[in-house]
Amino acid sequence: MPQATPLSPKTFLLKSDLAQPITEAWFDPDFWHSQQALAGTGNGRGAVWFVDSQYGQFVIRRYRRGGLISKFNKSSFLFTTQQTTRPWQELELLEKMRELDLPVPKPVGGLYSIKYGFYQASLLIETIPNAEDLFTLIKSKESSHLPWHDIGKIIRRFHDCDIYHSDLNCHNIMIDKDAKIWLIDFDKCQQKTGDAYWKQANIDRLKRSLDKESNLHNTFNVSEEMWLSFLEGYNG
Repeated sequence: MPQATPLSPKTFLLKSDLAQPITEAWFDPDFWHSQQALAGTGNGRGAVWFVDSQYGQFVIRRYRRGGLISKFNKSSFLFTTQQTTRPWQELELLEKMRELDLPVPKPVGGLYSIKYGFYQASLLIETIPNAEDLFTLIKSKESSHLPWHDIGKIIRRFHDCDIYHSDLNCHNIMIDKDAKIWLIDFDKCQQKTGDAYWKQANIDRLKRSLDKESNLHNTFNVSEEMWLSFLEGYNG
């Protein structure tokens, strides 16, 4: 369970088991830039920054809204309780998954700041070393060398543990240099029970993401044989 430590009347820091105490500054890309430790930016559900520091390698992600509401409210969420904030829930789920020995990033901390009944928030996790997302690997014409069967097996492991990834797509599956497969970005995800409908819907969502990118990029190709290998691994 994440632990809350008050930093100011309206800001709280959640969970950290690093030997080096972290502060609010760790969630600020400008701080890491001043330390010459800002390694780059990325895409995801929110704004993303990569940090390569003397304390370790981290990813900062600021929570952002999607859909039509983002046109007039990009990053504020209604505050009800600490346990319902986005960073608290994602940290708690990451901890559960690591206890289940699932391949997910190590959580470091979360930050949320309340103003006028709304909060803005960020998450800090450890970087997965020497890893690239499935999208990049396929677009680089590596699809025929990818472990599609093993990717299917990993997704099945998450489903067997009732882990619902609400945005399962080719950008949120990572493969490192040792061919280990990871899942990332668990904002708005949950441990979910009930019938198997959501599991099939998860698989269908992943397939749609592959088809979408294939239509957008000439070098992005996933053959029927590769997808069948994925399904064989999943249904193992």
